[in-house]
Amino acid sequence: MTTVLLGARVVGSPGQLGDDVGWLRIDEGMITATGIGAPSPAAIAGAAVTTDLGGRWVVPGFVDVHCHGGGGASVYSGVLDDVVKAARTHLATGTTSMLASVATTELGSMLAATSVVADAIDAGLVPNVVGIHLEGPFLSPRRRGAQTAAALLPPDPEVLERLLAAGRGHVRTMTIAPELPGATDLIRANAARLRFSLGHTDADAEQFRAGIEAGARMATHLFNAMPPLLHRAPGAVGAALTDERVTVELVSDGMHVDDLVLRLAYATAGRARMMTVTDASPAAGLGDGDYRFADRHITVDGGVARIYGTDTLAGSAVTLGEVLPRLVGRAGFTLEDTAEIMSATPARAIGLDDRGTLRVGARADLVVLGPEFRPQAVMSNGTWIE
Repeated sequence: MTTVLLGARVVGSPGQLGDDVGWLRIDEGMITATGIGAPSPAAIAGAAVTTDLGGRWVVPGFVDVHCHGGGGASVYSGVLDDVVKAARTHLATGTTSMLASVATTELGSMLAATSVVADAIDAGLVPNVVGIHLEGPFLSPRRRGAQTAAALLPPDPEVLERLLAAGRGHVRTMTIAPELPGATDLIRANAARLRFSLGHTDADAEQFRAGIEAGARMATHLFNAMPPLLHRAPGAVGAALTDERVTVELVSDGMHVDDLVLRLAYATAGRARMMTVTDASPAAGLGDGDYRFADRHITVDGGVARIYGTDTLAGSAVTLGEVLPRLVGRAGFTLEDTAEIMSATPARAIGLDDRGTLRVGARADLVVLGPEFRPQAVMSNGTWIE
């Protein structure tokens, strides 16, 4: 089907329409033409649907490379319906591409959860889930955060092979602590087939750089679950921000990282290497309350998710659709920069070359923004999400 969107203020990568009101033509799920002002008769010829957006902003569909659940469901519970419910929760608010993040649990549970996510992808039940992120189990016991302590394992090639086999080709990324014995060897041996992200780590700067040299190219939720940046001990944060090869995740919910620190990271890494993620717990979209999901008992208070009875953050309780207005508002980012770090940069980081910007030849994944930059309508692969 051919769709033409009129009256659109399109935000993408540099060189897109920007403040000017223009139009997009979409054929069979792909953007085939764009322009400023009103389209010519030829541009709308054959269009089955023409929609006037009335000057509203249009941004690329969001890409979340670190998401554990939402809408009351965990993607790593081992229950197919939970994967579907969580994915749909995020799709409805603009996340047109996401990785299902499997947290560290007992190995048998991790294997089962990974396999179920692969089942959901293969069955076409979760069109916005583009792969799996394994958050562990090769993580630092000292920086485990909310990960299950008893389930942490030393780097082991056999365990990795079992996890990859369970994912049946859908595992795209893995978080690993580079200072653990055997970690850099594991990264070096597998970097050609798996994107490694360094995180949940107690590494100093030298150990973190060793992980980068071995082939890691991402940092998991920078500043969280790692030593702080100190002027005589820059650690993982300093090593990640100053290495041009590394793309850094930041959880931009206003709790995991202060807005000033977000801007500091942006000033250092720029929009080409900084990406925002939700690290969403299953509580995303539910509001305040006490919840039990998979291996977690979570309390959400004031929009902040914590392990019940502790001060330990348990991921976030937000979707990227909620993050965008606070980045443009309270955090002081431009809409163009926000679109880049929420869409183009994460897409690039995990090898999705066909999305993240609203250019000719890209997938028609987009979000129409309403008042206060809140998502009002979502299109995935050329189809509006009901």
